[in-house]
Amino acid sequence: MDNCLAQLQMYDYLLKKYRNKEVFTETRMIVEIDGKLWTGDFLQLDDCHIIEIDWEDTRFTRIERTKDAINDEFNEKVTNSNVNVSENRIDSKIGSLKNIEILYQEIGNFVRQVETSTTTLKPLLYNAYCLDTRVKLPFLDLNKKEITLVSLTN
Repeated sequence: MDNCLAQLQMYDYLLKKYRNKEVFTETRMIVEIDGKLWTGDFLQLDDCHIIEIDWEDTRFTRIERTKDAINDEFNEKVTNSNVNVSENRIDSKIGSLKNIEILYQEIGNFVRQVETSTTTLKPLLYNAYCLDTRVKLPFLDLNKKEITLVSLTN
C-alpha cells in the first residue's frame, strides 16, 4: 500500500490509540523505504497527545498536539466515527480485532477514506530500525521519500 506521510501518521495514530493492547502488545508498522524494510514510529503518542520536541528560545520544549495536527479531515472522520453508537465506531472496531491481518486491513480502509494528504507534523520516523541491516537510529528524515506500508509486526 503506497502512502503519503500523512496517511502513515494517521495509520500509526489509529494503531497506537485503538488497537487491543492485550493481543497486540508491541505491534508496529513495517514500511519499505529506498528498497529496505524499516520499523519505527511515525508519531510519538502519549495517551491522546502527539508529542513533538521543539526548540524554544534557549531550551527544548515538549509540545503536546492532538490528532488534528495530522490534518483536519482525519480529525473530523475519527470524531464523527466515534460519535456513532454502534460497532462501526473506529475505536470499537479496531479495539475488538484479534487477527493482525484484519487489523492491518481495517486501519488501512479507514485511512484511505481521508483524501487530504497534508500534515503539520514533522516528516520523521522515530526509533527507526532497519530490518535488513539492523541499523538503529533515533530518527530517520522522510522528506521526499517514497514509503510503502508492507506489514505489521506481531
